Order: sequence, then C-alpha cells, then structure tokens
Amino acid sequence: MNVSNHETDIILAQELCVELRAGNGEVILKIYSQYHLIFLGYTRKRLHSTDNDKATSVLSDFWVGLLNAKAICDYKGLASLKTYLFKILNFRIIDNVRSANRQRTYEKNVSDKDHEIDDFKSEDESPEKEIIHKEKNKLIHEALLLLVDTSPGDAFLVKMYLEGLDYNQMAERSFGGEDYPQKELDKKTNAIKKQFTRDGTGSLAKFKSCLERIMKKNKLIKNDMFN
Repeated sequence: MNVSNHETDIILAQELCVELRAGNGEVILKIYSQYHLIFLGYTRKRLHSTDNDKATSVLSDFWVGLLNAKAICDYKGLASLKTYLFKILNFRIIDNVRSANRQRTYEKNVSDKDHEIDDFKSEDESPEKEIIHKEKNKLIHEALLLLVDTSPGDAFLVKMYLEGLDYNQMAERSFGGEDYPQKELDKKTNAIKKQFTRDGTGSLAKFKSCLERIMKKNKLIKNDMFN
C-alpha cells in the first residue's frame, strides 16, 4: 500500500513527538540532518545578510525551540512537514528582523540628553565592551549549534539555562505547556538537574566542550571569553 508524503510526515512527526516528550532530544537529528543546510540558506536569504553568524544564531534558536516537542506534536499534516517547519522558521526570522528594527529605531531616536548620560557610563558599559559582548554571544550561539549536532536534548537544556530559567521552569517548558501532576513535574525537575550538572557527560559539560572547540578554532583563550 502506497503512503502519501503527508501521511509519511505525520507518522514521522508522531514518532518525534513521543520521543521528544520522553526527553530524547537526539531524535530531532532525523530532520536536522535532512533540512539544516536548506534552512540555513533560506535564513541567510530572508535576513538579507551575508553574516553567517547572524543566520546561525537565528537557526540555532529555531532548532532548539523544536526540542520542547509542542511544535512537532501540533503538526496535523495539512502541508508537508518541510513546509510546516519552514513556516515556523519564518516566524523566527520575522521576530528577529522586527527586534533588530526596533533596536535601530531606538538608536536613531535617542536624544542628545541620552548621549550626555551615556558619557557617564562605567567602563563595563562602553561601546567597546558592548562589541565584545556581542562577539561572545556569537561564540555561544555557534557552540550551541554545534551541541545541537551531537546532543539536541542537552542543547535544549543549555538554551533554557542561558535564558535564565531554573530547573523547575526548564521542566515546565519541557512538558510543552501541558499540565502534569506535581509529582511528575518534580521528577522531571530532578532529572533535568542531574543531567545538566553531571560531571563530564552533563549538558553543561558538553556545552563547555563545544565552546572550547569554537574558541580553539577562533584562536581564543579562556581569558578572552570570560574576562
């Protein structure tokens, strides 16, 4: 019996949904390996930018965002899975562009008085420090995307950590917004804490390893990143 492309996509999405909800982030590699390069080219084009770091940052957020299972579980087969994911990615890109436009508008409209206030900022808030901060963020995004390649589940945890979420909030987001008994939430919270902090093989340890590889590639030392 022949199965249509959409039916095949529905079966795949359902399999991904079950695995993601069970905490198996690595399953996302089934579609990552198939679509990543296509999505990267599309992201560059939609951003109207040749800045690879900018496109990588947006795409990293997209892939990590899929790990919370909700988007994959919501797929109903009304279009191909590829088209469905393109739409989600497009929303990410639009949000990024809008955010950048708001920032440019703000910078364009700051008053002279604002500039006078800026003159009294501390050294930590100087333009030079801001540039360094942006460069560090690029390295972090690149390391996060590298971690998505090998361990998407850990990348999801690190991404939430970088957003300032605690373990309990990570557990809530991992459930994709669905209500779970407090006992299940506590169990998930403890599991996330163990996975995140485990020596050598935990999420944070893996991320640090990826970050060290990125720094080595860019010929940076630890003090360049953390000072």
